[in-house]
Amino acid sequence: MTMGYFVRRGTRWRSALMAAALVSTGALSMRSPSATKVIGQVTEGPRVQYRPSARVRVVANIVFARYGKRALKLDLYLPASHDAGAPGAIVIRGGGWMVNDRREFAHVASALAERGVISASIEYRTADEAPFPAAIQDVKAAVRWMRANASTYGLSPKAIGVLGGSSGAYMALLAGLTAGVPGLEGHGGHQNISSRVQAIVAMAAPTDPRRLDAGGRNTVARFLHMSLERNPKLWARASPVSYVSASSPPALLLHSSTDEAVLPEQSIRFAELYRQAGATAELVLIPQAHHAFWNYQPWFEEVIAQSATFFHRMARSAMDKGNAAQ
Repeated sequence: MTMGYFVRRGTRWRSALMAAALVSTGALSMRSPSATKVIGQVTEGPRVQYRPSARVRVVANIVFARYGKRALKLDLYLPASHDAGAPGAIVIRGGGWMVNDRREFAHVASALAERGVISASIEYRTADEAPFPAAIQDVKAAVRWMRANASTYGLSPKAIGVLGGSSGAYMALLAGLTAGVPGLEGHGGHQNISSRVQAIVAMAAPTDPRRLDAGGRNTVARFLHMSLERNPKLWARASPVSYVSASSPPALLLHSSTDEAVLPEQSIRFAELYRQAGATAELVLIPQAHHAFWNYQPWFEEVIAQSATFFHRMARSAMDKGNAAQ
């Protein structure tokens, strides 16, 4: 697949910084299976608030995993009308692994559902409650729950993805890259069901925690309950970059080119690793955007549209592969 640099027609984002972006991502070969999109400068607007939609049906407070007396819940956002076999997505909020209010990602899950993606906004065990890999195991438990209940809600068990922002993007990547890896699956439920995903959307993802600045590493140390200096092997095990392979699911990486919380090099380098492995990634760099751009206008609508399109495309690909195998 030839790599292309492109801008979606009709977008409100301008392509003024295209030339600079081509230079900044020069490490991505033109022979790469990765694709890089660069979006132009905009002015930050208001924070997006969740508002119930007549086009979305919400099934709230569903228990998807149990650990003894501890029950984890999700809210499921379904298109009010959809054909059987719709794609599904587990959506994971950020917050430095310290906050897990699933309602804070309701605007993302609902907007995806408006675009035909059945979305589950999940809670997970925070760093205070349980150390790594508990939160990753929770994401995997949510994937297994969705696959186990696919027929109930009219989604395709062969078209399930994960989406997250910041630390939520880290969890989406690590859960998405490690299907079947011992120790990361957990025992939250549906153990006989695969946690493999068909697509990953990662926004402002810390793909290699070892390369974060001192403040970022301190946050990760609280999540891992261990510093990099004391246990570098644990940090390698907890790094998404450690699991990239030719069989890695297609990934859409979105990142602000001016992000100072998680530098864009985290996504640029990750896309290059995907290219080297022979896997498929699309890299979107958004100049002058907020770190958590998915929570703000004018980026929110375009990010959701791109993510939904990506999930639908991966669902069609999975369906085509299934038909070819018959």
